[in-house]
Amino acid sequence: MAGDFLESFVNKPVRESSGSRSSNRFDYQKDWSLCELLELHSKRTDYLMVFEHHDDIVVFDSQFNPSDAIFYQVKTKASGNWTVGALTKDDDKSILGKLYDNHLSFPDNAKYLVFTSNQPLSAKLKNGTKSIDMGFVTFSDLSEKDKEKIQSSIEPKEQEYSDFEGLKKIRTEKNELRLSDHTAITKGKLVEFFEDLHPENEVHISLVYKTFFDEIRRKTNFENPIGNVPDLLRHKSIVYSDFENMIGTVIKKRSDGELWGEASSLLSSEGFTFLDIRLIRTNWLEYVINRMDVSDEMHLKFCENIRNEVCKIDADGNLTSFKDIAESISNAIIGKYVDDYNNEYFNAAILYEVLRDDPVSATNKEFTEEAK
Repeated sequence: MAGDFLESFVNKPVRESSGSRSSNRFDYQKDWSLCELLELHSKRTDYLMVFEHHDDIVVFDSQFNPSDAIFYQVKTKASGNWTVGALTKDDDKSILGKLYDNHLSFPDNAKYLVFTSNQPLSAKLKNGTKSIDMGFVTFSDLSEKDKEKIQSSIEPKEQEYSDFEGLKKIRTEKNELRLSDHTAITKGKLVEFFEDLHPENEVHISLVYKTFFDEIRRKTNFENPIGNVPDLLRHKSIVYSDFENMIGTVIKKRSDGELWGEASSLLSSEGFTFLDIRLIRTNWLEYVINRMDVSDEMHLKFCENIRNEVCKIDADGNLTSFKDIAESISNAIIGKYVDDYNNEYFNAAILYEVLRDDPVSATNKEFTEEAK
């Protein structure tokens, strides 16, 4: 049943554990994952992407009650084309053999078994044409000879009949990422993504790319055993809401210059000296960069704690200056981070989060009028 799919996906023993360790070198696979996330998210539909669990990438049709999933093997080739012989070469287990295992494990839920690469498949098709001219080839498109080669190499030897429903799930595709410049292409897709969905926002593409890539790397490289669905979602997956939150951390409602202009004016109005402001500015810039690093869990918690305290103060409405706000928040959380961040970093972080959510405008009428 669909409701049991994620449970069975977690409970089914994985084929091997070397993928997560070796994937540290596979930046291409991570860039492909990011491009696929951008494509999925642009459709505004629910999804769940899992990294290095049962296969390189698995994309479910839903986070909460998935009924099917697409299993991907993501591979690169420096030159030349792929052949059916290469895909069925059985050193330990062939590429297509590993893909087909997913159908054997989840016959009712594995929708497609996709081999994707920077190089195309070179094979003769049943209509007499060559697959090299096609970016996308299904098992059904292939000649009878190649179908038989795949069938004999991947189906269990003891099986008395051919499972054509399973075989028809096999697909190969040549993707858009070139091995030589896949990072540049991925950044280009990020530019297109934000221009299409968030044209009103300014983003720093290099920092956005690092933020997204680091999160994918963290999920991919997690090597501890996955014992239940919450573990899978936390450590090995990105869902629609996760990616939406990641987008929220990098979108700027106002530019850095505009935001710091407000911050500088506020600090001056409260008597901070030039040297005080310059020191806070230095730490402000460091905080802006650090808060985008989703792999730094301690700093993420630090940011969350500050935002929570800002919300409490904003709701209470009793404090009337940034100095009071900064002192209140520092007193509330400094004990947790006194050995990690200096006082100027605390002030810069608090100032950023206060202005980002605009609660200070209610505490300083003069500053509010200047900012309009």
